[in-house]
Amino acid sequence: MADIALQMYTMRNCMADEKQLLETLRRVREIGYRSVQITRPAYVTIEALKRMLDECGLSADSALGHCMKLDEEYDAILHEAEVLGTRVVRLDGIPMELAQTAEGYRTFARILEKGGKAFRAAGYDMYYHFHAFEWTNFGAERGIDILLNETTPEYVGFQPDVFWLTSAGTEPSSSLRLFAGRARYMHVKDYAIKPRTGALEDVPNCFAPVGRGNLNWPGIMKTAREIGIDHFVVEQDLCDGDVFECIKTSHDSLRAMLG
Repeated sequence: MADIALQMYTMRNCMADEKQLLETLRRVREIGYRSVQITRPAYVTIEALKRMLDECGLSADSALGHCMKLDEEYDAILHEAEVLGTRVVRLDGIPMELAQTAEGYRTFARILEKGGKAFRAAGYDMYYHFHAFEWTNFGAERGIDILLNETTPEYVGFQPDVFWLTSAGTEPSSSLRLFAGRARYMHVKDYAIKPRTGALEDVPNCFAPVGRGNLNWPGIMKTAREIGIDHFVVEQDLCDGDVFECIKTSHDSLRAMLG
């Protein structure tokens, strides 16, 4: 059965200390989530975080790696992954200075390739989470095309995000196919439009719980299943209203879609 997870960045304002984090994790589990994508807060050790997850009946689906520090943090990343009981490393984004040119993306592709080879040698899968800016068109090619074409599928996977695919000007049910065989995880939230308050040219888009916006969810879920995605991770970067209500709406909508 497909898994529904929560990216804990969504809950960042509800985890100021150990006590609040533990209570938040409990509520996340009560809503129905069984796994989370979580970055270790500075105030806990990775061992303490694992105990908290276990206490709440949650698992971590991945450990975090910083793209530009993979060499120096390699052993620490593997340690965190081992303690958390995951064989997946997820990465943060391309630095702004490399995202300005096609050559910058080529440099970044080499960084991803090197890191992916190292993690694969240790038995781990590595996934890069892109946003919208990777779809910058440099004339003959887009940044995302360079990352796809100049890395090896065995070493470098991708974690698509349907909001950012939409923000990049694509239809996710179509553009997801670029990642066939290279994605198992997908970030999900809806793409909504707020009432107009300014000029016609302003597009007041916003993040919304799954099912409360305008995305083509039947098409998205069909394509996701066809390309091998089986792990749907709710990540609502900004929430209007109560964050727990937002993540419950997304969870319940996804559960209905997945059956």
